Formats: sequence, C-alpha cells, structure tokens
Amino acid sequence: MSRKRWIWSGVAVVAIAVIGAGAWASRGQVAYAGIATGYAAKMTCSCMHVSGRSLDSCLADFPEEARNNITITQEGDTVRASVLFGAISAQSTYEEEFGCRIVD
Repeated sequence: MSRKRWIWSGVAVVAIAVIGAGAWASRGQVAYAGIATGYAAKMTCSCMHVSGRSLDSCLADFPEEARNNITITQEGDTVRASVLFGAISAQSTYEEEFGCRIVD
C-alpha cells in the first residue's frame, strides 16, 4: 500500500473517531431536548386550552433562554414545540374530556 493511501486511511479513521465521539458526547443533550419539547408542548397546550390563556401569555411562563431556543406553534387544538429547526419536536393535543396529552 502506498504512503499516500496510508495517510488518507489515517485521516478517515481520525475523522470517524471525532464524529463518533461528538455523537456520544451530545446524546444527553439530545435526550434533554426531547424531554424539553414534550414539556413545552404539553404545558402550552394546557395553558391555552384548559386555562384559557393566549399563546403569548403562556410563552411568558418559560425562562427567556427557553423562549429564545424553542419554537411553539398552535393549530386548532394542537400545539407543537420544536428545537434545532424542527429536528427534535413534540406535539400535544387537547381533548374535551381529558385535557391535553402528548401525541408523539
């Protein structure tokens, strides 16, 4: 095997190791983001449909950092919360007799 091929093989191995380490290190943050979007969707849905408050009023309950990092939208009886441009999201829907529940 030529020297050039060995160098490129070494670069590829290092790149794969760095990507794998980054994915491993961020697994906790990804799990936290999933929990946070579920919480935000459920709480906002309950705030709006059970308590009868406006979306802006409900969003004011979240810390400023959370408001800046999460996107919350409402369509009918459904509230969707997402982060990372929609890569991680959760949805909650209101049902008359039961209140709000997380759908996905």
